[in-house]
Amino acid sequence: MKDCTYYDMLGVPMDATDEEITNAKNFLVKKFHPDANIDTDYDTTPYIQNVLQAYRILIDPKNRRIYDRRIRNPIRRDRDSERMNRSANNTPLSPNFAPFWESANKLNELVGAGSDLLKTKRWGKQDIPEENLEELSQLASEAEVHIRVLESGDIPRKYWYSHSMNWLLFQWSQNRDLPYIMLYAMYDSYLEQNKTTLEKKKIMNQCAAFLANLDKIMACQQIS
Repeated sequence: MKDCTYYDMLGVPMDATDEEITNAKNFLVKKFHPDANIDTDYDTTPYIQNVLQAYRILIDPKNRRIYDRRIRNPIRRDRDSERMNRSANNTPLSPNFAPFWESANKLNELVGAGSDLLKTKRWGKQDIPEENLEELSQLASEAEVHIRVLESGDIPRKYWYSHSMNWLLFQWSQNRDLPYIMLYAMYDSYLEQNKTTLEKKKIMNQCAAFLANLDKIMACQQIS
């Protein structure tokens, strides 16, 4: 399992330009600014410090070359990782992200299963065919279980779509002491820095359609 690198933290590829690195740093610092998180219980200062540390290393050509050699050297990387683990042995790991991924994955399957029924709808609630309503109600009952799991982990709805959850699971597996709020910001930065406007719009539209269909399915539980 490879370490989470500074490139991962900023959400940029290893061949990123200085401009891309700077843009990623500015994006994350803005997202983690205390004023932007005043209504949360998170102290974002450590996260800003991590982002700035990554930026300081990658924006300096000499330091970046040294860092690139280190992360390409498995033996050196493993030793550095072991040393960091010893020095940070009091740092708590983030809760296991896998159960939340599993619930989101199941939720995406349930929404997919109900998509055909939802596509054919041109009805108000009293016009829903009985067999469709029964099936949608069953899907809603199953979905409710997984929604509760995601809500218990305070996973924001906008990350429930499979594209983001798959990415978040992978990044969490690389560095399990990163808090979820850091993972969300890394994902947002990844989209911002690595996807074209058209690609981002496609992902956002797919996520919006997924959430809209989920809400329609859940509404069928209330009227069954």
